[in-house]
Amino acid sequence: MGVNKHKDIIINKYTEYDEDARLVSDRGHNVEYLTTMRYIQKFLKPGAKILEIGAATGRYSIALAKMGYDVTAVDLTPKHVEIMKSKSQGMSNFRCMVADALDLSMFEDASFDLVLNLGPMYHLFHQEDKEKAVKETIRVAKKGGICMFAYIPCAAIMLGYGLCHLKAENLKELMDDAGRFKDVPEEIFNCFNIEDFKKLFNNLNTEYITNVATDGIAYAMKEQLAQLSEEGYQTFLKWHFLTCERADQQGYSAHLLYICKKK
Repeated sequence: MGVNKHKDIIINKYTEYDEDARLVSDRGHNVEYLTTMRYIQKFLKPGAKILEIGAATGRYSIALAKMGYDVTAVDLTPKHVEIMKSKSQGMSNFRCMVADALDLSMFEDASFDLVLNLGPMYHLFHQEDKEKAVKETIRVAKKGGICMFAYIPCAAIMLGYGLCHLKAENLKELMDDAGRFKDVPEEIFNCFNIEDFKKLFNNLNTEYITNVATDGIAYAMKEQLAQLSEEGYQTFLKWHFLTCERADQQGYSAHLLYICKKK
C-alpha cells in the first residue's frame, strides 16, 4: 500500500498550526464549514456509517457523531488524533486513529455509506499518490455510497497567497505556461485546475454529482464579511448557498468540494 513520502512536512505543519480553530475563527472561514456541512447533511441517510479521512481535529466528525451517526475518523497527524480523543470522551459511536489516506487497508471494501476526504488532496504532490487517495476513498465506500473530496483550485493560490498576502512575486517561478502552480512539497499545499481534478475519476466506478465552491468569495472578502450586520451576513449566506454550484463561482473559491456516488 502507499505511504505519503512527504508526511513529515505535513505533520510538522499541522503540529504547529491551530487547525481546531480555523473553521470557526471568522465569517470568512466559517462559510467553508457551513457549506460543507450543508452538503454532508444533504446526502446523509438515517443510520449512515461515516468515515472521515484527514479529519484534522474532528470539527466535522465529532459534530456528526453528536448527531447520532456512527463515525470513524483518521488523520496523519498524531496531535490531531489526540485532540479528537480528548474531545470525544464518552462517545461510543466515535472512534479515531492515525492513518495515511494512501493506505486504508485497516478498512474492508464497501464499509461506509459516506466517505469524506476533506484534507488529504491538499497535500499530495505526485500524480500516483493523488490517484491512490481517490481510489482508496472510493474502495471503502459501499455501493451507492457518497464520496466527497475537498481540493484547492489553482486560482485560489494566486488570490489567497499572491494577492491577499501580497506574495505574488514568490509565485513567479512556480507558475507554468497554463497558469497552474507546480506541486512543491515544501510549499505544503498543492492545487488543481478543476478539469484536471475531475480527470482523476476517469474510468472509476463512480457517478459525478456536483462540484461546490465551499467558500466562494468569502475568503478573499473576509474583511468585508466581518463588517456586515447579522442580517447582511445571512443574506450573503443565502446567496452563496444558492450559487455555490455554479461554474462562475468556483474558480476563485479557496476550497472546492467534488461529490460523487459509487456505482
